[in-house]
Amino acid sequence: MNDTITGYDMTAMNIIVAFVVILSVAFLTAWASSPTLRAWIEKPNQKFQNEAHRFDEALKASTMAKGRDTL
Repeated sequence: MNDTITGYDMTAMNIIVAFVVILSVAFLTAWASSPTLRAWIEKPNQKFQNEAHRFDEALKASTMAKGRDTL
C-alpha cells in the first residue's frame, strides 16, 4: 500500500499526530486526576466570569439609578 499524499511520505505527519494524541491524553489524565491542577487551570475562567457578573450588576445599578428599567 502506498502511504503518500501527492507524493510526500506520511511518516512525519503520523509522528506529529501520534505526539499530539499522546500529549492530549496525558493532559486530560492529569487534569482529571488532580483537583489542584484543575482548579489552577480553571481559575482564569472563574475570575473572568466573576468580573463579568460584577460589571453586569454595576451596569444594571447605574441604569436603574438613571430611571431606566432596561439596558
